Amino acid sequence: MLRLEHITFSCDDPARLAEFWGRLLDYETAAAGESWVATDPGGEGIRLLFNRMAKSQTIELPIHVDVNVPDREAELTRILKLGGHLVATKTHRMGDFETTWTVMRDPEKNGFCIETLENAPPQRHISNVTFACAEPRELGRFWANALGWPDEDMDAGFLQQFRDARVDERQVTSFHLVRQPEGRRPRFLFQRREKSRPEFYPIHLDFGTDDREAEIERLTSAGASVVETKVGTNITFTVMRDPEGNPFCVG
Repeated sequence: MLRLEHITFSCDDPARLAEFWGRLLDYETAAAGESWVATDPGGEGIRLLFNRMAKSQTIELPIHVDVNVPDREAELTRILKLGGHLVATKTHRMGDFETTWTVMRDPEKNGFCIETLENAPPQRHISNVTFACAEPRELGRFWANALGWPDEDMDAGFLQQFRDARVDERQVTSFHLVRQPEGRRPRFLFQRREKSRPEFYPIHLDFGTDDREAEIERLTSAGASVVETKVGTNITFTVMRDPEGNPFCVG
């Protein structure tokens, strides 16, 4: 199985972007050669890696992160002072269900969302890696199989509220969640929405495995494709794309 190692940002100034995300999430930052990393000192949150790499500017982001915060409105003010940019605050309603989130961009225009979730840990954390996709359930099943993660159970009564409110069935199936075992974070959220297909993705995911070649064979048989294999200073890794074309690395 794959192990999620990093969320990787392609950037022009790795040190500056690491500083922003470190302060946003209360992470510690450090140089790693020409790259920078931001790490949760508590050992719970996902590690972030910042590489000086080419990226395409996009409006509809193929992959972004959702950050849970204790107080969304207060956090918005804090993030603006750190160098973030406000895009819009949105509210989504389906039947009696309502949720509000704020779309933002970091200093290099990478998009992310902040929200305050009920029953979530009080500390700031990345709650979701969110994929914009055409078929949420199919892509979610690919990643659940790749990672050995279970689907997030959706309460049948909760979904029935949408149907009782005569919400279109396609909206009811417009999202899918897979989660790490034992409730670790982040989850992977798949949402049916338009996305751009940039040449160079601003954000991608890096995975570790005990047998890279065997894992590549397993993933390609499940619908992934190989782009290229690269040899770095300390690691050999293969760049791949999932069934909807999102890039990821296996090392």
